[in-house]
Amino acid sequence: MTTRHAARRGTLGVDKAGVFRIQLQRQFPYSPAQVWQWIVDPDRLARWLPGCRIDTEVGGEVCFDFGEEGTATGAVLAVTPPGARGALTHTWVWEGVPESTVRWTVTGTAEGSELTLVHSELVREPAADFATGWHVMLDSLELDLAGEPTDPAWQDLPAIAELYQQS
Repeated sequence: MTTRHAARRGTLGVDKAGVFRIQLQRQFPYSPAQVWQWIVDPDRLARWLPGCRIDTEVGGEVCFDFGEEGTATGAVLAVTPPGARGALTHTWVWEGVPESTVRWTVTGTAEGSELTLVHSELVREPAADFATGWHVMLDSLELDLAGEPTDPAWQDLPAIAELYQQS
């Protein structure tokens, strides 16, 4: 396990009712508008998250196709383009797991922007697996924004999974 992964680890919390919540944050030396485009523009999204698409209109379709691992679908609930605080909220439907909600928020910082991803309303069983996936996906986004290949993010998946399984 690298120190880098541990330092970038998201939080995996649980409330009194046993409902889990994942939160990850990434800092970028790019404007909120630039980061936002990598999330909502289909061509840019496909570069760091192949097989995935988000129709950014309210009610639009969300599909994260992970091949043999499965597919998450959903619908866009709310979209607020970046300004002071841009956000995209959508449902997350994974076979055999109760529906949950994902919220992407991009805010400006002195150094550029911060992306916060919150996946809420989760049950215990897939929470660590979903946290692993989101961690790797955000690492892939970071590499693509920097103009670097995204393969290293996906190659680190086993080490990142170990980090979250210890939660």
